[in-house]
Amino acid sequence: MAEKSGSYSDIDRRFKPHILMVLSQFGYTFLYIFTEACFNHGMNPHVHISYRHIVVGIAMFPFVYFLERKKRPNLRFALFLEIFVISILGVSLTLNMYFVSLRYTSPTSLAALVNTIASLTFIITVLFRLPIEL
Repeated sequence: MAEKSGSYSDIDRRFKPHILMVLSQFGYTFLYIFTEACFNHGMNPHVHISYRHIVVGIAMFPFVYFLERKKRPNLRFALFLEIFVISILGVSLTLNMYFVSLRYTSPTSLAALVNTIASLTFIITVLFRLPIEL
C-alpha cells in the first residue's frame, strides 16, 4: 500500500535530523548543568573527566563488544598507539582545556569560543588542502 503524501512517516523522515539535533542540544545542556554543579561542589575538572570517560567506557563496552566483534581489525601495536594518541589529544585534551577554561572565564565567553571550532576546522582544512567531505 502506497503512503500518502504528508503522512507521519514522511514527516519523521524529513524532520528527523532537526529533532535529533534539538535532543542533542538538550543533552549537552543537561551535561553542562551537571558539570557546573559538580565544579561548584568542589570537584576537580581532571577527576570529573576521568570519571566521565570511565562511565562512558563501561556503558559502551557491551555494545562495541557484541555488535562490532566480527568487524574489528586485529589490534597491532601501531593501531593501539594510534588509538591512544588520538584519545589523549582529541577528547581528553579538549575536555580538560574546556573545563579548566570554564573555571577561569564566564560561560558566555566559553560558549562563544566553542562555536568557532567548526570554522577554525574548516580554515585548517583549506590551508592544508585536505579533502572536504560533506
